[in-house]
Amino acid sequence: MPRKDGTLQAREFVFFCEDQLMAALPAGFPPPQRRVMWTILQLSYGNPAFHFELQPLMGRAQVELGLHLEGVVEANDRLAEQLAGQAVQLMSTLGPGWDLEAWTASWRRLHRVFHFTRFDVAFAREVADQFTTLVVALQPLLGAGTGTAEPRVQIVGGKSRSERWHSRPRVRR
Repeated sequence: MPRKDGTLQAREFVFFCEDQLMAALPAGFPPPQRRVMWTILQLSYGNPAFHFELQPLMGRAQVELGLHLEGVVEANDRLAEQLAGQAVQLMSTLGPGWDLEAWTASWRRLHRVFHFTRFDVAFAREVADQFTTLVVALQPLLGAGTGTAEPRVQIVGGKSRSERWHSRPRVRR
């Protein structure tokens, strides 16, 4: 809950954004699979290696929002190429500030960074609106509906890195 001055703690911010997203999804839109790691929220459709992620980075006064491709490199590259091939359409839907990048040697992400001075309800709504736009625009690439469907890009060769969350490397810049 927001405080009297309208501010939110980081974890409250994440849950507020999630609540706003879920309320804004179109009727009949498939529900995502959900994973929360303190102030990191991941939503996936069919395969958790490909997930939408919201993460406040308090020390940097930033919030990162994006689609993370954390499966095997070949699957990540195929999906990243598919996104790049639709860049004009996606950018007209998503708006400015989005970047498709090779995040690590094997992981890819389409993401945007929001800068903040404080977490408040207005900022949370802005991020949640972008989160909704991202999920609605890109969910069709990840799975065909129920959250149990196979994603359109297959993961081959064992567990993905996201299935071994605890070993995920941190990237510092």
